[in-house]
This record gives sequence, C-alpha cells and structure tokens, in this order.
Amino acid sequence: MFSRTSRVVVASVAGLLCTTYFLLPGHASILGPGGQQPFVLTDQEPQLVKRVAVIGAGAAGSSAAYFLKEYAEKHDYRVNITIYERNNYIGGRTTTVDAYDDPEEPVELGGSIFVEVNKNMFDAAKLFGLPIAEFNTGSTDGAAELGVWDGKQFLITIDGGGLWETIKLVWRYGLSPLRTQNLVKKTVGNFLKMYEAPVFPWKSLSTTAYELELLPATTNTGFEFLKANNINPPFTTELIQASTRVNYASNLGHIHGLETMVAMSTDGAMAIAGGNWRIFDKMVQTSKAGLHLETRVTNIERVQGKHTWTVNALKLEEGVEIQSFEDEYDEVIIATPWQFSNITSQSIPAPEEIKYVNLHVTLFASPYRLSPKYFNSDEDLVPDMILTTIPEGFDPHYRTVGPAKFWSVNILRTLDRKLENGVKRREYLYKIFSPEPWSDEQIHEMMGLPKDTKNALSWSHRKLWQAYPAEEPRSAFQEAQLDFGVWYTAGMEAFISCMETMSLSGKNVAANIVEGWVSARRSEEVPGQHDKPV
Repeated sequence: MFSRTSRVVVASVAGLLCTTYFLLPGHASILGPGGQQPFVLTDQEPQLVKRVAVIGAGAAGSSAAYFLKEYAEKHDYRVNITIYERNNYIGGRTTTVDAYDDPEEPVELGGSIFVEVNKNMFDAAKLFGLPIAEFNTGSTDGAAELGVWDGKQFLITIDGGGLWETIKLVWRYGLSPLRTQNLVKKTVGNFLKMYEAPVFPWKSLSTTAYELELLPATTNTGFEFLKANNINPPFTTELIQASTRVNYASNLGHIHGLETMVAMSTDGAMAIAGGNWRIFDKMVQTSKAGLHLETRVTNIERVQGKHTWTVNALKLEEGVEIQSFEDEYDEVIIATPWQFSNITSQSIPAPEEIKYVNLHVTLFASPYRLSPKYFNSDEDLVPDMILTTIPEGFDPHYRTVGPAKFWSVNILRTLDRKLENGVKRREYLYKIFSPEPWSDEQIHEMMGLPKDTKNALSWSHRKLWQAYPAEEPRSAFQEAQLDFGVWYTAGMEAFISCMETMSLSGKNVAANIVEGWVSARRSEEVPGQHDKPV
C-alpha cells in the first residue's frame, strides 16, 4: 500500500486493480439488480438507531464509517458513529509532511499514489471534488527515468516508453514482459470478482480466495508463481523484483504471488493535490461521525446479558493521558492492526498476529544530485528513480536488502527554494526507502560529498513505519468478524495491502453489518409484510 513509486517500472505491463460493486452471496442483498434499492421502510415504521464504534481513522476506518452511513440510511436506520484515533490526524499510514515547513510543499510520507480503477478512492475523489495532482516526478536534467541497481552496477536503465525503450526491453527480456502482462490481467481479473455479485460483500476471505482460484498466487512465492507461468530471470530478478522491493520491501522469494501481481499493477497512477489523506478526511466528514483524535482505546468488553459492547478510551494531550471515558455500542469495528493497538479484552478472540515490515522513509531536499561514482556509473547523470535488486548469483529466497543497502531512492520533484537573501535556488526533493535508518553521512556519500559538508541538506524528515505485512505465502486469512458485533479490517492486509484494498475492507465490513441488521429485522417481521424482492 505504501509508495507505489514504481509506476514506470514496465510501461508494457498493464495496471489493473480494484473496481467495486455491491451484492452479497447467499443472503438477501442490500442493493438490488442494477444498484436499485428494492426494500424501503414506510414513513409509519420507526427509524432504528444503531451505535457503532470505529477504532482507527485510516483508509479502512474512514471508509467503514462512510459506507456504513450510506448503507444504513438506505435502509432507514439512523446510525450514530464514533471514531477513535490515537494520532492527531486522519489518514493512518496515508499522511503528508511539509517540505521546508511550507504548507505549499506537501510531501507524501506514506501511501503515495492510486490508480483510476481503484474505484473507492477514484470515485470518492471525484464525488468530493478533490483535485488530482499533476505528476511531475523526477527532474528536467535529461537523466534517464528509471534505473535498476544491484549494489554494484546498473542492470538496466529506462527512459520513457518510446520505441527504442520497447526494443531494448524485448531484446533483453524476450516475451517475459508480455507474459507478465497477461498473468497480471488473469490474476487481477479473478481478484476483481471480489467486487461483484455474488461475491461482495464476502463473509470469509479464505473461502473467497479459494473460490476465486487465487490460492495458487497466495500460496506460492512470487518467484515460484512467475516460474510456473514461464516468466523467468532476468526479467523476474531485475524489473519485477525491483518493483516488489520498492512497493513491499521484499524479494521475490519471500512475497506471495498475488502481491507480486499488485506490485506490477501501477498504470494510470494519480494522487490528490495536498495529500491522499484528504479522501479519508472527506469520508469522515461525510459520515457525520463523532471524532476523537488523540484518543487511545484501551479495552473492549461484552456487556453482560446484552448484545452490546463497552469501549474504554483515554484522551491524550501531547502523548499524556488526561481523561478516561467509556461508552456502549451495538457494533465495534477495529480498523487498526490489533498487535499495535494495545487494546485488551477478555471477551474478544484476539486476531492473528502477523509480521509487519519496518520501513524507514527518509525525505530530504538538496541542491545536489546523486553521484554517478557512488553507483559505479560512467554516465554524467544517474536516473531520477533508482530501484534496487540483489546481484546475480544470490539465492532468489535471499531475505534481506543486499549490497544496495536501500530499497529505492528517487527524485520526487524539483523545487525553487527562496533563500534568505531573496534569491531562488533550484533544489531536488528526494525520498529513500531503506530497512535501516539512512543518515546524513550516508546521503552525503551518495552525493559524492565529504561527510562534514555543510548545508548539503536544506531540509530532511525521517519516519519509521510498520508499513505493511511481510506478505509471505499463505492459504488462510484472518476473517473479518471476530465475534457477534465485533469486526476487524486488517486481515485483508496479508492478502493485499494498499490504500484501496483497505478501503474495500472497511466497505465490506460496513456492508456485512447492515446486512445483519436487515436480516435480523426481517426475521421479526410478519411474513408477507414486505413482498418486494431483495
């Protein structure tokens, strides 16, 4: 879900991801054919009020609140939603910082791009009137657009998508790019059925993966899955592995095949001007939820003798606990990874704990370009985007970053920085992904400067994320319903982790909740009272 900066990895590989439709298999659906709403209560029937707690205001939590409000109103439920978020902002791992502390220069620190077929995000951006940012990534210095470096040498450089670049790819990789494109279409095509009747909204992610024939992709490593489909080195170990490393900090021998396909699905990349978090902020506003920022949920327990839950929380101020409070809800949506939440419960079976990747993000601005000498390059300029892989001869199941020591480095854009004397200076805005902290001294070394060079960095910002799961092969996934009235969105992350799929996970939970309300209400009604089909 995290960077998606590899949109230029292979221009010939089509970008496909998520479209969304809304129907439920095996149960009465809350939308009818063609998206119609056949079941509506009359004005004489009382509106029912439901209280729902959402823990986490990231992509999943914001989406859950937004779609829950929408679906509940379509079925004449009044819903009172309360969102708890321990940070002081909405967006979770989708957030920005301001270069030079200038609000006019926001930089994505987390989830950077989405694509047009990411229907939840694209439709929301359009509905809310959020402007799409123009992509001006890279520089205008005449450098190549992309290079893949193995820690010793550039294995390939790509400059745009012209005829010569296509010929170069075919000469080096043969039919592997075309086979990859076809495999992406086939695999993602199966995945897209999760957005259509009769699959959506699903009850069991594990069962759905089996029924959609996605287990061959999730139970095998990317390397194995590609090999089984006659896609082999050097294309796999160079361009595809470079893509899994920049997107998921993983080599092909450790990431499963489905996430490998997602890593290659980056066509039509876009971002929201000012930050993608604005989509989720608008979702929260539209949901009309009560919002508790800087509030940490500490405990969730079932109310004895009732089908309700108490949520205990602590209000924080600059990290200091200043107030505790408790409230009661009909439904609780846990929209944050359980293992990082520090929530306790004697009533809820704890979700599976999965390994997350520690990703160090280093943002910095400098008037200097990276040094060709550092990369053992004879060119005058190194590519604007440098992805990495492991050298030939390394085991494809090699777990760590390898000789390159970082996953990627790229120029995000150029900036005209106004100095104190009023003169404008052109600077480059960089982003580095690495498994360990990347120091100023290491940056100086990359730029070919002495370690004690002053003013080489005009601005910098560092962040350690638990960015996404390790995405290792598996056949079973955490289910969304933990107990009657308690739901969990993060099980989706071991399947596919990105902003759109987490939004979809929240939407799926919202759909299942309202389906449950509708089904329970029907079971209490007089037969024949409502004879419209559902």
